[in-house]
Amino acid sequence: MTETGKRGIRISQKDRDRFEAMGAFESELRSRGYRMIAGVDEAGRGPLAGPVVAAACILPEQVPFYGLNDSKKMTPARREYLFDLIRQKAKAWSIAMAGPEEIDRTNILTATREAMRRALKELPSQPDMILIDAVALEDLDCPVLAEIQGDARHNSIAAASVLAKVARDRMMESWDRVYPAYRFASHKGYGTRAHLEAIEAFGPCPIHRQSFYPVSRKRTAAGPSSYQLGLSTERMIAQDLIARGHSILEHRFKVAGLGEIDFITRHRETLYVIECKGRGAATENFGGVEQALGTSQIRKIRLTARQWLDGRLEFEDLVVQFVYAAAKVDRDGRVISIDYLPFQA
Repeated sequence: MTETGKRGIRISQKDRDRFEAMGAFESELRSRGYRMIAGVDEAGRGPLAGPVVAAACILPEQVPFYGLNDSKKMTPARREYLFDLIRQKAKAWSIAMAGPEEIDRTNILTATREAMRRALKELPSQPDMILIDAVALEDLDCPVLAEIQGDARHNSIAAASVLAKVARDRMMESWDRVYPAYRFASHKGYGTRAHLEAIEAFGPCPIHRQSFYPVSRKRTAAGPSSYQLGLSTERMIAQDLIARGHSILEHRFKVAGLGEIDFITRHRETLYVIECKGRGAATENFGGVEQALGTSQIRKIRLTARQWLDGRLEFEDLVVQFVYAAAKVDRDGRVISIDYLPFQA
């Protein structure tokens, strides 16, 4: 028998049977006295760009999460549905990452392990047993079982797999709006033909893994690309926003004859309209938002934001927050720090 759940997700008897089968080992662990069984998995070890993302998840005993499987075998719609359900119903969950700079500085396996450790550390409730997909972790405070293809065998690992996969996909979709030439939304940073052609044409951008071939070859052959030279302040701010969990909806949204907004993002139930500016490290007192932007520019930002919101009914219940992102930069243009200052528009 097949049922249709929320968002049109079809739940079949096969889904129910799989959930029961994948929960058998965790039921056995509970019979031995373990109550806080955390599954851990990652997404993004193989791509040429973007972070590796890890998630940890402790599922409740009596709540069904029908449809769980290895996230790579699921449709995007099913992953999104379960992503929201897991965050609503799980006993505890967390998501962490290691960025491309860390991957290049260490290596992908070390960075993956570190992201997993961060996810476990950030769990609001600590586990008494940890199940991990393939990657072994040592020196933890409870027993650890690493199992190859664990995300297709145990519900808690499958749930962590969904969290990591959807979170990373959303990050790459946000990066697509910052670096549209690379089409990150379509391939999520993997080495597709279109992605390789973009690297060949434009060179690597700051979220590419410089230690991964063929990115490393292109960097050595071509030197810094035009993408690395321009808009550096905005893109460092974008990196910080994405790391904080923002989804970037627009980058440089422009209304002819009216104005331009650097970023429109969403974080939870708030929509952020963000104006970015860099200032020298010696400029300690920049005079506040009104002096930095001016009343005319603030007015243009407000009217441009109103144009963007017009007709977008899916955002009508969200709080709108206007923010000035003041980036302090050194003499070489590198961002030292970022202050996010709300303002009235």
